[in-house]
Amino acid sequence: MSLTSDPFPCDVPARRRAFPATRGANRWSSRGRWRQAALGLAFVLCLVGCGSEGPDRYKVTGTVTYNGQPVPVGEVVFEPDASQGNSGPGSVAQIKDGKYQTEPGMGVMGGAYIVRIVGFDGVPVGDSTAGTGLFPPYETTVNLPEEGVTQDFEVPAQGQ
Repeated sequence: MSLTSDPFPCDVPARRRAFPATRGANRWSSRGRWRQAALGLAFVLCLVGCGSEGPDRYKVTGTVTYNGQPVPVGEVVFEPDASQGNSGPGSVAQIKDGKYQTEPGMGVMGGAYIVRIVGFDGVPVGDSTAGTGLFPPYETTVNLPEEGVTQDFEVPAQGQ
């Protein structure tokens, strides 16, 4: 191919050759943006599963204590224990004044779970509104029923 040869096929009109980037410039018009937003929303809804609610999830509530005292602030993470055959969804609950509960519709399915707990003193320090950690992340396992349940946790003192 020589430098003087035409890089466009003969059937492309000359007016389109000069400024190919201007073709479709109107796609950013208000109507075009709404159309793109509607298509994007439809795509997301299809990914989510339009009307699919997923498996039944059960509420978990309880208390978390450390050294016999309620944990002021923290988090309880429920991770399905795949080694025990649980492949269901996990869940997270926030600890406030020693109590926690999973959000409605965001609980557990039941079965074996690995539970990870972090706790803080609740006294803001610098950028942390949760405060100082009370203990290293604590991990335990539980087998939860396929129904709403109260599950209390006592985080053992360090070294125990």
